[in-house]
Amino acid sequence: MIRFATMLAFSALGLAPAPAQPAPAGPAKAEPETGKHAPRAQVKLLENIGSPFQVYLAGESSGTTFSDANCYLVCDRTSGEAMVIDAGTRSAPLVLKQAAELGVRITLLVSTHFHGDHTGGNALILEKTPAKMVAPAKEAALIAGDGLNAGEKKQLLIYPTPRIDIKAAQGDELKFRGGPVKVIEIGGHSPGGICLFFGAQKLLFAGDALLKGTVARVGIPRAAKTVDPMVSAIRSRLLVLSDDTVVLPGHGPTTTIGAERAANPWLQAPAKTSKSMVAGKTAEKK
Repeated sequence: MIRFATMLAFSALGLAPAPAQPAPAGPAKAEPETGKHAPRAQVKLLENIGSPFQVYLAGESSGTTFSDANCYLVCDRTSGEAMVIDAGTRSAPLVLKQAAELGVRITLLVSTHFHGDHTGGNALILEKTPAKMVAPAKEAALIAGDGLNAGEKKQLLIYPTPRIDIKAAQGDELKFRGGPVKVIEIGGHSPGGICLFFGAQKLLFAGDALLKGTVARVGIPRAAKTVDPMVSAIRSRLLVLSDDTVVLPGHGPTTTIGAERAANPWLQAPAKTSKSMVAGKTAEKK
């Protein structure tokens, strides 16, 4: 029951745009309660993504909508190394089992931001593996549970992370299988959430910043009041990536930078005012 209540609380964290903003098409709505949750594939290999790596997706809860958080297991079968991104309480055991079956060793554990649906499984993975814990520099204390009041802990972070080994900030690089993984900071949904960009594979793990067809919610505790700073950061730091960059978000389906550049309503350039428009009215033809 505790986990179920926690899951419901987390489902409100990262899904809908701020209500004060214009109203683009929002994310899919959660399926109605039926007494039993439709089972989601526990761990699945994402086909044709990330070669020579293998990328597995583990769902944090049941169902198929944005109310589910995505946990990723990135494996290099050649070296036997693996990285886990955004482990939740349900997904952590799943990726541990998958890693054991593949015979890979989890050496890095990354949380893109401090919310519990992306951090609740950290303690288990740190207990069971030699992984180094990577947290956003601006949120390391929050992930550890420091500085949050009782209400924020109940809503955002029930299970704190026991230790932080690496504090990652904008422009830093992590090393995975000897190759660089660029850290891109996109605050707004949280004080300083991070994305991970695998340049050679053209993979972007976007956390909750950029989702298919929308962006993360603001106006919640520890978030920005408006979406504007986050959208600006997405434009300047993510839309500079090539169109064929695959985006693996913290919620919802996979997308690409090109698809979001073309169709995400939050990322479209403002409509230009026609020269024939005067004070909001069309100038009369003479």
